[in-house]
Amino acid sequence: MRKSPTGSRGFTLLELLLALSIGSIVVAAVYGTFHTAIKAKTRAEDVMTPLRSARYFFSAIKSDLQRIRADAHVVNLECAGETCGIPIRSGNVPMRAVYLLNSKKELVKELRQEAADSSKSGEVKQEVLGQHVEQLHFEQQVKPCQGMDAASVLISMNVSFACKPDPVRYHYAVLVEKTLLP
Repeated sequence: MRKSPTGSRGFTLLELLLALSIGSIVVAAVYGTFHTAIKAKTRAEDVMTPLRSARYFFSAIKSDLQRIRADAHVVNLECAGETCGIPIRSGNVPMRAVYLLNSKKELVKELRQEAADSSKSGEVKQEVLGQHVEQLHFEQQVKPCQGMDAASVLISMNVSFACKPDPVRYHYAVLVEKTLLP
């Protein structure tokens, strides 16, 4: 800092340019670090979102498979193609949990109240379990138990989520060992 001939004090042009240069370097470094952290967070979310959706979907279907109605027949458990219908009981009300892929590429669980009269449709509640689903596929294999009026059912599920850069695929198989009426 120099004194001018009039007695006032100030910075020289060189000092101002040096201060601006150092400040610009610090701001650029902070911005670069912040930008890199934001990109890493976004990539982690892109990977974790389908994983969370798959975990939520598999836990929901596992819970419903554990609540299969005691009076359910093997033919009442319908898991094939893009839908899976599971007869459950909610309190004293017979229900059907139906898992499907809707037109918006969302993984949906519909809870349908089963009416005693098949001509009446019961109440339907929908819950979205996951988004950006590329493919959903169910397979069901029924194996009768020898010498018993029972069967075990193996249900396998494949879910693919549309992710960047590649789709993420999950496979889950459940063996339902219930005494189901043939």
